[in-house]
Amino acid sequence: MNWSQYDPSRKTVGEIYRDCQMYGEKQLIVGDLGYEMRKSLADDLNDSILTGCIDFEGRPFYVRVYEKWDRQMKKALIRRMYKMVFRPWPEADSLVFKVIPYCSEVYFCWELPEQQEMINELNNPDLYDAERLIKYRKWEYMQLEYFGFMKDELGNWKENPQWKGDTKISQYTDRDLTVSLGSIV
Repeated sequence: MNWSQYDPSRKTVGEIYRDCQMYGEKQLIVGDLGYEMRKSLADDLNDSILTGCIDFEGRPFYVRVYEKWDRQMKKALIRRMYKMVFRPWPEADSLVFKVIPYCSEVYFCWELPEQQEMINELNNPDLYDAERLIKYRKWEYMQLEYFGFMKDELGNWKENPQWKGDTKISQYTDRDLTVSLGSIV
C-alpha cells in the first residue's frame, strides 16, 4: 500500500486510481484529480520551508517545485518538492524559491513551464506577455545570467553571489509562516 508523503493518513492518488481500475468501479466519475494538488501548493511550500529551516540548520537554501501532468492518469498532477543548498539549474517544469531563514525571508526565483508549453507560447507571441516570452528565450539560448548564474574563469556556469534579481514574496516568523502564491502562479 502506498501512502501520501504529504498526508500519511490517505492513499496516494495513483493507488486510488489503480484500485478503481483493478476492482472494476463502474459508477466512478473521475474528476480533476490534480485540483486538490494545485490548491495545496502554498501549503506544501510552507511545509518544505519549515522542514528546510530545520534540515539546513538555518543556512539559506532553495526549494525547487517540480510539477508535471501524469500521462497515464488524465488530469492527475505530480508534484515533487526538492530542498537544496545550491541554486538549482533552471529546468522546464520547475518553480524555484530561495529561503533565507536568519532573515525570515522567502524569494521567488523563477517559474518555467513544460518545454512544449514554452514552444507553443513562443510560436504565438501575440497571445502571451512579452516579458514572459523573453524569459523563455533566454532559457532556450542558455543565457543563464538571467537566472542568477555567471561564468567562472574556465567558462563554466556557477551561482552568482552578487545576484539581486529574485523577488521577495514573504517575510515570516517561526510561528506564522504563510506564503501566498496568488500573484505568482
